[in-house]
Amino acid sequence: MNLYDVIIKPILTEKAEGLRQENVYAFEVSRRANKKLVKEAIREIYGITPKKVNILNVPPRKKSNRYGVSYTAAKKKAYVFLDKKDKIDIFESV
Repeated sequence: MNLYDVIIKPILTEKAEGLRQENVYAFEVSRRANKKLVKEAIREIYGITPKKVNILNVPPRKKSNRYGVSYTAAKKKAYVFLDKKDKIDIFESV
């Protein structure tokens, strides 16, 4: 798997903003990614070595429409913990 395909997009929510104050960054990652791949991708893309990576599987949710019930796609989130001196610039400009 290409390291640029591991990280899909940053997560920009109120919870993620609160965690960012503590140097924890949230990303949506590929369903096939693991902690090692996420760590390598952050190192390759941003040039920063994470201190720790936590991964969560987000299950699909039910959605009702006029044809019955459908489901959203399952996702995977990664919380990346950095040292106090490190920052990811993409989040500072948003």
